[in-house]
Amino acid sequence: MENVNIKRLLFEHAQQVAELHISGISTGFISSLGINFVTALYEAIAESEYGFGLVAERDNKVIGFAAFTTDLSALYRSVIFKNGLKFAFLLARKMFSLRTIKRVFETLFYPARIKKSNLPSADFLSMVISEEARGKGLATMLVKKGFAECAQRGIEKLKILAAIDIEPINKMYEKFGFDLVGQIDSHGIASNVYVVGTNHFEKK
Repeated sequence: MENVNIKRLLFEHAQQVAELHISGISTGFISSLGINFVTALYEAIAESEYGFGLVAERDNKVIGFAAFTTDLSALYRSVIFKNGLKFAFLLARKMFSLRTIKRVFETLFYPARIKKSNLPSADFLSMVISEEARGKGLATMLVKKGFAECAQRGIEKLKILAAIDIEPINKMYEKFGFDLVGQIDSHGIASNVYVVGTNHFEKK
């Protein structure tokens, strides 16, 4: 794409990334926690040694992003240790809902639960492309650059969760040739689980 710059996700990108996340993954549990929480989450990912992301900017506007973690359990621990009080404050109003409390704990214990399935500890966490920038190869560009960064960090394989009812993202992963290895219930939503090597695109 013309006039698009791919950059490392920084603290100052977090709000725009959060807005994209909520608009693109509107049915997800994370999105239901609100813009302030999602912004704080991407701020934490940008600053954690266990997380990183890429953003696509055009005219100083984020039109796409991809986020990764080298170790989901370690990322959660680092986020809670450094930002636990901040997240607790942001969740305070919502925690009066038993349903929200249950889903928060499901999120926290998800890494341990899925670890029993002998899947990679590294995750391709999320990716959203703005509506006006779709269909122009930007997703492929972000995925390839993200995989290359993971490979440089010594990661050989990643796992990816994709809600079954989000058909476009599943079709994209199938088009990329990612391996569908099973399904998991995540927050009451059935999700496909894909595994892919970080050298996937180099072999093609």
